[in-house]
Amino acid sequence: MVKAYKLHKISGISAGLILLILSISGFFLDHDKWSFLYTTTFSSVPSHTFHAENKLFTSYYQDKDNPKHIVIGGYRGLFETIDGGKKFTKTASFQVLATVAYADTLYIATSNGIYTYNSKQFIQIALAGDYITALSISKNKVVAVVDKQELMVLDRKTLRILDNTQVHIDSKLLRKDVSLSRFVRDLHYGRGIFDGDVSLLINDYGAIVLTFLALSGYIIWILIKRKKFPKFVRKLIKLHANIFVILAIFPFVVLAVTGIFLDHSSALSKFMRSVTINHTLLPPVYSSLKSDIWSVDYDGKIYRIGNRYGIYKSKNLKDWSFDNRGFAYKMIRRNTNLYISGMGAPNRMLENGRYKVLKNTPHMFRDVVVRNDKISYFSSMNHKDFKLPTFNDITLYTLLLTLHDGSFFGSLWVWINDFSAMMLMLLSITGFMRWAKIKHI
Repeated sequence: MVKAYKLHKISGISAGLILLILSISGFFLDHDKWSFLYTTTFSSVPSHTFHAENKLFTSYYQDKDNPKHIVIGGYRGLFETIDGGKKFTKTASFQVLATVAYADTLYIATSNGIYTYNSKQFIQIALAGDYITALSISKNKVVAVVDKQELMVLDRKTLRILDNTQVHIDSKLLRKDVSLSRFVRDLHYGRGIFDGDVSLLINDYGAIVLTFLALSGYIIWILIKRKKFPKFVRKLIKLHANIFVILAIFPFVVLAVTGIFLDHSSALSKFMRSVTINHTLLPPVYSSLKSDIWSVDYDGKIYRIGNRYGIYKSKNLKDWSFDNRGFAYKMIRRNTNLYISGMGAPNRMLENGRYKVLKNTPHMFRDVVVRNDKISYFSSMNHKDFKLPTFNDITLYTLLLTLHDGSFFGSLWVWINDFSAMMLMLLSITGFMRWAKIKHI
């Protein structure tokens, strides 16, 4: 029988480097609001990674009176062309989360409040310093979502704050089952256990500890092999195996298992969607969703917010009722119609008070463009009919993302990630066994 310490050593040596890459990249990807992730760029990278930059675009505006005038927003900033896309100019560097055209003015939700853009002039009009994740404009009100947590309602003309509230939905309206697909993603992305940032902090804890273990493990192995600095090695071994590391086993296993599922999400899609988890078995976050406002709409009478369960509506921001099922990633209003982009859920449209599924539309579309009275759906992954800026570099975010999902190295690298995830689980088991033996548990 192979001893636990040999299994532990072999697992660590074979997978430690990949686990180091996954832990560091995962930590930063969990904090995608940090601006330096989009201002730091790299040009000496594989050519196929440039395509991944398109995932950073969040909005697309095309002037109906002058179709050659296009304004595109994204995490890299705001880009504008007046010649139909032959040449784009970067007009702003802040992160753009959404754009809403109203009354010949473009309202922009950014990482630093709300701006208006008209005649090449930017004006910061409200909520400076706030991270605005969704925006809706009506005749008399501006409704913004701050960091998926707070609803801010402002008078559109005076910009005076009329209301500032958190959405409190009756727990009875949140008693819904979720698919395994949704649950796996929520867990892996740090939003599947507790509300607010607690789930994210658990992921962070796991990533930081794993980074330390990968580095210290290699150092211990090299120094023992070379018979160098024995006192330092003994101290490092004690640090390598302590109660804080043992506590990290929970996020290790969660991230490893969910990571394997996500590596093969396409092949497992049918299975993951067919399996549902009863609400009584779900973690606490699914009974509150206070920090889960992904989209917002106000039509002048009714407020609507979108979360992972679906769409909820209210007339007074206090009494909320369930309106429509399915993760509402974005809600985009065009005249009297409301278009809903689904995440792991069907795209649909609210027309004349009734919801209907939008067939043959791109998954998780980012914006809706009206061209010659016809609707086009802008998606970062399906943009053949849309002119976009081209880059000769990629952001640090895209670099980390492609490293994390393995696409940086090639399509087959996903199996290397799978192997590393399994080794992480083996490391957790053998590490606990060795620690328990030392502690006489």
